[in-house]
Amino acid sequence: MVRQVQDDQGIEILDVEPHDRLVRGEPLVLRSTPAWISEDLPPGPELYQEVLYPHDALPQAGRAHLEARAGAQAEAWPGSEVRTLVQQGPEENRIDLTIVGDGYRAQDKDQFFQDARRITDDLFGEKTFASYLPLFNVHAVFVPSKDAGLTDVERLDTALGLYRSPQGSKRGVMPGNTRAIEKALDLASDTDYPILMANDDFYGGLGGRYAITTRSENSGSMVLRHELGHNFGDVGEEYDGGQVYRGANHSPTAKVPWKRWVEEDPMPVGKGRSLVGAYPWKNLKAGPLSFPFEVPGKDPTRVVVDVSSVGWATPQDVAILLDGQEQKLQGVHTEDRSFFRLVPDPVLPPGLHTLEIREKKADGDNVLASVRVNAFEPDYEFAPGVVGAFPSFAAGGRQVGFRPTHESCLMRDMRSKEFCPVDQENMWHRFLERVSLIDSLGLLNEGATRQVRLETPALEGLEIRWFQVAPDGTEKELPELRDCRQWPAEPGVRGRYRAEVLFRTDEVRTPTERFQASRTIEL
Repeated sequence: MVRQVQDDQGIEILDVEPHDRLVRGEPLVLRSTPAWISEDLPPGPELYQEVLYPHDALPQAGRAHLEARAGAQAEAWPGSEVRTLVQQGPEENRIDLTIVGDGYRAQDKDQFFQDARRITDDLFGEKTFASYLPLFNVHAVFVPSKDAGLTDVERLDTALGLYRSPQGSKRGVMPGNTRAIEKALDLASDTDYPILMANDDFYGGLGGRYAITTRSENSGSMVLRHELGHNFGDVGEEYDGGQVYRGANHSPTAKVPWKRWVEEDPMPVGKGRSLVGAYPWKNLKAGPLSFPFEVPGKDPTRVVVDVSSVGWATPQDVAILLDGQEQKLQGVHTEDRSFFRLVPDPVLPPGLHTLEIREKKADGDNVLASVRVNAFEPDYEFAPGVVGAFPSFAAGGRQVGFRPTHESCLMRDMRSKEFCPVDQENMWHRFLERVSLIDSLGLLNEGATRQVRLETPALEGLEIRWFQVAPDGTEKELPELRDCRQWPAEPGVRGRYRAEVLFRTDEVRTPTERFQASRTIEL
């Protein structure tokens, strides 16, 4: 099979890999993502698409590109170095992540590899992607920059040209020199999902062709988990105030497609309204900011107030007042991007109210990034982990549809380290479109003994069965070989044998044919 991607630079053939699924002569779209996804900022056009073709069905333009590149090798990059951080299996049957650093000078090489190792451990050591680890290899590519850091207000000379957008914010980090980025990625032996990591200590990122983050120990892994959630699952946002709502975690109506995960009867259907949704990105040294809002209805209503910030290093930096009364905040104060909630949730009477955020400590760096106020009806289900239909509000406060959980998922709550079950299952389906449950089936000669060996990804929940295949095609299971990956074949043993591998996990309730694999061997 041939994997072709197309973006604004044209067609690129990334690699040729085996794939044991019959695509029936038609291309299979693996990924199709906007150029970037970042809070309320609009996404770029649909520039990136990845398609799986049968080899004889590759379009002529792609075939010509593949032939031109067949004998080419990646150009040398003086001072570069590539290390494999995680090796779980053969590249032709694994998903390869490649981390490329930007803004690391030659003398910062050791720091880059430490950062790449730390962020890899954060991804796969935490619950977030731990169960998927056997499907992945991870490579780290160092390319030297002239300047250290990330282009913002001041332009720096870095290898990949990453830059902040908008300037001065801790928000989007954009790809700069895409040709240099692709050249750096070519230094790795294989790349399915590129990660670009800027040498910067503050929040910022991007989803799309590249998952972009920073080395920030406070927010780098948090951002990357979220952006990889987009890229791995080809899904949109779950938080309010965004632009892209689509994919497995979104339903335009309460007739949701994930009812297999609903445990409560009747299914919880949340009802609420967006009262305030703003991304001011204002420094409070210029004065306090006020947000008036009106609570609807005739009865007191539970209201949830969320804010995010930059530079609120201590609880004494900023005060948040609701109708003139200072409120308590739940969250972690840092100089980096931080996320807070008023606690407890206020219960407010109908009518006009005012939220005011003002600086208490005049240190000049207290930035208000975002404010969101939502009102919920009395029977709204707030319990964590409950699956149902929960409203999502796009930029401007319009209800755009429903998501699976209230806020258990990191696609909604950046501070979370886990996905909702709908997102988690969706990624299994996406990953197993790429990876077969069988790496190889072969015969080893060890002295006078032949050994039949089956290689598989080291997934928990694999079931292995062996069958003897008669000349007429009938099969007889060999129960004594159940779950064996290797067994001796006596010298006189001949014939055909079939290995069958089945993958079961509580994280999937609708397995497809890709959750089973089979291969035969002649003795």
